[in-house]
Amino acid sequence: MTDLRSLPNIGPALAADLDAVGVTDVETLREVGAEEAARRLAEVGRRDCVHATRALHGALAGVRWTTR
Repeated sequence: MTDLRSLPNIGPALAADLDAVGVTDVETLREVGAEEAARRLAEVGRRDCVHATRALHGALAGVRWTTR
């Protein structure tokens, strides 16, 4: 089980939100995919925004979604 925070774009807050919807590690995120993880977050009112979806896609691709 690899810590979600090892991926770009995923810090402590997003990792905690993902954990709350059953995405507890990198392997689970890869299994369910960015779209499903984002849907789960939105469904429980954690993060209903395009930014979280982009962050998750970038995390899986190994690319930061912002230049900061």
